[in-house]
Amino acid sequence: MGEFRYPQFCALARAAEIVGERWTLLIVRDLSLGPLRFSDLRRRLSGVSSSVLSERLTQLERRGLLERRVLEPPAASTVYELTQMGRALQPALVELMRWGTRFMLPPRLGEHLEPIWVLAAVQALARRSSTPACTIELRIPDGEQSHVVRVSGGRHGTRVTREAGPSDLVVTAEPMTALALIAGWLSPDEAVASGRMQAQGDLALLAKLPQLFEIDWEAPADPAGAGPSN
Repeated sequence: MGEFRYPQFCALARAAEIVGERWTLLIVRDLSLGPLRFSDLRRRLSGVSSSVLSERLTQLERRGLLERRVLEPPAASTVYELTQMGRALQPALVELMRWGTRFMLPPRLGEHLEPIWVLAAVQALARRSSTPACTIELRIPDGEQSHVVRVSGGRHGTRVTREAGPSDLVVTAEPMTALALIAGWLSPDEAVASGRMQAQGDLALLAKLPQLFEIDWEAPADPAGAGPSN
């Protein structure tokens, strides 16, 4: 089957031809968080068939948005990663995620939340105006590992990075609890009481965490416990 084309001389039409098919933007989202094997993508993208995933990856590779790379031994696995052209989609992904937050609640039955997706949410929801001057390290457990992101406030807005460095406060929280904390739905005391959060450092900064982000969602009935499964 040939690739779909719009009969329009329009940049948006061209972009839609490349990333508008089902699953494509979600593949780009996951690869924007780091290289992945085919099996990793298939596991995260619950509901996609192997044939459709293979077709989408082939299309993106042919378009120059991703490439394959063989890892050094002992891994020796083939991974997919974004090219420079693929990474250039990041600002558009961020804007789409910011826009999409207004449609997030309530969660739908059967949805799941990958812990690493919280990192994408943190990047997308970072406040762009002046924020409290502090650096908070957020750790999201995922099996035997944790996904780590550092959030720094300042006069030019919130900066989000995955680079290592000093932090004023380290927060370890499960995915939905982390989202509830940054949204301000859940107080630090409630988060600790729920057993889904631990914090080390300047605990007074916990109250400033929501000020580092821009979220326009109504709080769910149970911020710490409600939501999709991991």
